[in-house]
Amino acid sequence: MAVLRSGGALRRVPPPAPRESDFLEPGVLDGILVLLQGTFHGQITIVNQNFRVVQVERRENFNPEDLVGPQSPGAGSLNFAAVKKRIAEALKDLEFGQVILVVKKGRLAQIERLQKERFSDLQGVYGDGI
Repeated sequence: MAVLRSGGALRRVPPPAPRESDFLEPGVLDGILVLLQGTFHGQITIVNQNFRVVQVERRENFNPEDLVGPQSPGAGSLNFAAVKKRIAEALKDLEFGQVILVVKKGRLAQIERLQKERFSDLQGVYGDGI
């Protein structure tokens, strides 16, 4: 955060908000939405390192009743613009961690954000890192 002098007083000026292109490669978010469309029960995990998406994982769960009867796809129930915005917001300031999209019955049920903090200059009891 920058500090500016204005009329003899110091005031803090927040850094500019990062743009989506600063933390997402073009097309990655659209690819995530395609994976989301094809998931009926399960989760999609987006892994971030150094503010960049480095891996996307999809895990599909199957309930016994889903294996017997036809599944109704949930793709039509997605508000793509709203979902895309929420995923981008979850990824925006994430240096290290994961964003997990939980899907139930073809619908996005929740978004989880796991943020990891790394401390290279802290030492534990035995001189090692924490």
